[in-house]
Amino acid sequence: MSASFSLKPLRVLFLLLLGFCLVGVHKTQAQDSLEVDTEKHLNFYRIWGFVKYYHPASAEGRLKADSLFFLYLPKVDSAKTEKQANAVFKAMLQSIGLPEGEKIKPQEDNPKGAFLLKNVEDSWRHKSKYLNNDIRKHLEKLFERRYTGGKHHYTYVRYNPYGGTVPHELEYVRKPHENLSYPLRMLALAKFKTYVDYLYPYKYLMDVPWDDVILQAIPLFAKCDSRQEYERLLLTVNARLDDTQAFSFFRQLHHREKLFKNHYFPPFDYRIAEKKIIVTAIIDPVLCRQSNIKRGDVIEALDSVAIEEWVSALKSVLAVSNNQALWARVGEWGDNLLFRSEDDKMQVRLTRGEEQVSTTLRLMNPSTPAKAKLIDIFFKKEHTTTAKKSKNLAYAAKGIVHFKIDDTYRFINDETPEEDAVLMDSLLNKASRAKGIIFDMRGEPDNSDFVYQYLYKKFGKKNHYFARYYQLNPYQLGTYRLLTQPEVYFPATLTPEEAVYNGKVIILVNGRTHSIGEWNIMSLQRLFPNSITLGEQTAGADGDVKKFPLPGGYEATFSGNAIYYPNNTATQRQGIKLNVPAQPTLKGVLANKDELLQKAIALIKGEEQAAETEE
Repeated sequence: MSASFSLKPLRVLFLLLLGFCLVGVHKTQAQDSLEVDTEKHLNFYRIWGFVKYYHPASAEGRLKADSLFFLYLPKVDSAKTEKQANAVFKAMLQSIGLPEGEKIKPQEDNPKGAFLLKNVEDSWRHKSKYLNNDIRKHLEKLFERRYTGGKHHYTYVRYNPYGGTVPHELEYVRKPHENLSYPLRMLALAKFKTYVDYLYPYKYLMDVPWDDVILQAIPLFAKCDSRQEYERLLLTVNARLDDTQAFSFFRQLHHREKLFKNHYFPPFDYRIAEKKIIVTAIIDPVLCRQSNIKRGDVIEALDSVAIEEWVSALKSVLAVSNNQALWARVGEWGDNLLFRSEDDKMQVRLTRGEEQVSTTLRLMNPSTPAKAKLIDIFFKKEHTTTAKKSKNLAYAAKGIVHFKIDDTYRFINDETPEEDAVLMDSLLNKASRAKGIIFDMRGEPDNSDFVYQYLYKKFGKKNHYFARYYQLNPYQLGTYRLLTQPEVYFPATLTPEEAVYNGKVIILVNGRTHSIGEWNIMSLQRLFPNSITLGEQTAGADGDVKKFPLPGGYEATFSGNAIYYPNNTATQRQGIKLNVPAQPTLKGVLANKDELLQKAIALIKGEEQAAETEE
């Protein structure tokens, strides 16, 4: 074995980790090498964001926040001491002036539980050793006369009170290979910081304190010398959100292939189980023969790195709420997050039955027409459905109704609400006579009315408050208010039948269950209080998605509202409450079995012990 070959796996992993991790830079180092005072910049971003979100002139659109940033950034950079920096901050605040009006009190949690105040962090302006007394007093006076209206220029999303893209944020689109200017890069970081400070309800659940993330990023954004590097830095900051709603950020990057080293794709399709890769189908038979790869092979290591370690390296660049959410997503063939290589070959260690095999995997180049055609044919065949979908109930076994949350739209005609209601009522009457019902939530809901309206009407009770939903509080941005209006949780105009279902109800979940799926499960758990929720930890990303433009034409996304169970247990990061944890096994995947579904059937039939013995 040559030296270059033996060093390749270590080199690839090292480059991945080195390239993707935010490296902490102390203030003295930054000043010596980059002439960027991180503490000074951090306080500038804080004050700028405070003005942007609290000053009435900004909230009403009379003051352009970006212009204010560009005007004072050079002056902040020119300040060599804390005293000079404070003079710049004072000049900026005085140029805007203080608003008039009566003093406004801080938001209090009164009545208790009506407001979410966990993200309030104002010690920086009350106890800061960097900001002088004049600045602190000015900020306090501004806070006491802050904007409290409902149509803030930078937060109010018309026609969508729950999610959508925040308004009036310029995109500053540039050509894919053009680096952004220094002012735009620093604006991007300042915007990212203040989006989270004022608009992210789960800031308090992040693993790394947000200010620490920004402090580490400041000198790196300042010295960033290419568009690819800028994208890498955005990626690392985004990952620190610890929110699965932010996972897809990498897909919009122009230099994604270079950053992830994933131009070449595996010549087979695959699934992940027990932290290993299982070859489930052949895409390119020639390359698979040349690579000695067969359907059913279990890949344990790539370039001498165990799959678990290979995936763990991605935590520094991919935003997820929990580890299960990461494992549930890295196996997407089209994203190609696992087969990272600088060329079209990788060393693979796999198991084939009882045999241990080491081989050289030859990867596909999808940019060549022949390979692109193979990929196209394979996935078209995989996703083609020829049979017309039936409007009848599906059964997982005799007497056990199986509702798939991504396949409920087929039940209705989508003509008139009245006609659809009659159709669904008939189906649910039939389902209520079954021995058991399985609600399979391992997918994206295709009809929002299925749980919200139809199941509630049949099985719900009055005051179906199955969750606590907190929305951004305009009285004090950065806090959130509990929504109590019925329509958030159930259709207020419907009178539920309060039908009692005496059979067993199983709710199936996995790491891909997220957002509206998790919200629907909370409702199901209330509708069927004796139900059993079975499966893997869910994505832990509840709450409607909000989108936030960043310079360069990018868009950050994260959970914009906070969701809790009625007892104040959070669903963010930890996911939905599970009764029976269960995961697919290598044995089950190799046998093409849906083990979670089989477990659900066994529980309904009363064969729990038999099912466990079989496993």
